[in-house]
Amino acid sequence: MLQPQKTESKTSAGAFARQQKKSLELRLQPVNERKKLIRKFSEFLLANRGRIGQAVHKDFKKPLMEIDLSELYPVLSEIRHTLANLNEWAKPRKVDAPLAYFGTRSEVRFEPKGVCLIIAPWNYPFSLCFGPLISCLAAGNTAIIKPSEMTPNTATLIRELTAEFFDEDVVTVFEGGQEISSELLCLPFDHIFFTGSPGVGKVIMKAAAEHLTPITLELGGKNPCIIDETANLKLAAKRIVWGKFINAGQTCIAPDYILIQQDMKSHFVEFIKNEITLAYGENPKDSPDFARIVNEKK
Repeated sequence: MLQPQKTESKTSAGAFARQQKKSLELRLQPVNERKKLIRKFSEFLLANRGRIGQAVHKDFKKPLMEIDLSELYPVLSEIRHTLANLNEWAKPRKVDAPLAYFGTRSEVRFEPKGVCLIIAPWNYPFSLCFGPLISCLAAGNTAIIKPSEMTPNTATLIRELTAEFFDEDVVTVFEGGQEISSELLCLPFDHIFFTGSPGVGKVIMKAAAEHLTPITLELGGKNPCIIDETANLKLAAKRIVWGKFINAGQTCIAPDYILIQQDMKSHFVEFIKNEITLAYGENPKDSPDFARIVNEKK
C-alpha cells in the first residue's frame, strides 16, 4: 500500500501537472508491477467491504447483498479478468512489414496514454468509478476521479479509500458539482471516461474535442423486452422484475417497456404482479430489500 495522500488543499491543474510527471515514470514500469498494485487493491477493497456497504446504503438504502452484487463484485470481477489477461494484452504483436522494408521486422507496441479523467455516475457510483480505474491502472496510466455529487456518502468514501491506498500522483479524487467537472474538462487529459446521460455526454465530447482528447462514453438508452408465443411467461416475468427493480430501476440497461402479443398480456401482467409481491411484499416502498430513488430530479 502506498502512502496516504496529503490533506492540504489541491488544485485540479496542480494535480494534473503532478500526474503528468508521474505518468512518464509509469511508462517504464513492468507489467508485473501494475499487476501487483491491482492485486493489492483487490485485497484492500475486500478488507473495506463493510465501509463500502455502509456508504452506498446511506445513499440508496440498498440491501447489503445487492450492494455486493452490483457495486463490489463487478470491480473484483474486473480485477480478476485483468490479472488473467494483462500479460497477453500488453505483449507486442507482430505484423507484416511493408514490401519497401523487406528484411525488417514490424510490430505493434501498446503504450500508456498518460493522465486519464474518470467521471463516475450516480446510479452505480462505486462500481462505475473503480471499474474503469482498473483498466486505467492496468494500462500504466494515472487517473483523476470525479465521483457524482448526487451520492455524497459514496463520493466521500471513494475519496477516502483512494487517499488511503494510492499516492495522489497516481490516483486522486475531486469531489464537487458541475463547477468541478467544468474545471477538470478544461485540462488536456490523455483520455476521458464518462458514464451518464447523452446530454452530459455531448458536453464532455465537446470539451474533449478542444484538446483532441480521446473519450469513452457509456451512455443510457432505451431497452425493450420482446416476448413472443414461445416464451415461458412466469420465467420471463421473474427475470424482467429482477432487471427492472434492482437498484430501484436506476440502471442504464433496465427494461423500459415490453412488446407482447395482446392475447398474452393479461396473463403476463398477473405474473409480473406476483413476482413483485414475492420480491418486495405487498407494499414494496416499505421493503428493506428495495433500493430507493437517489433524488427527486426527473
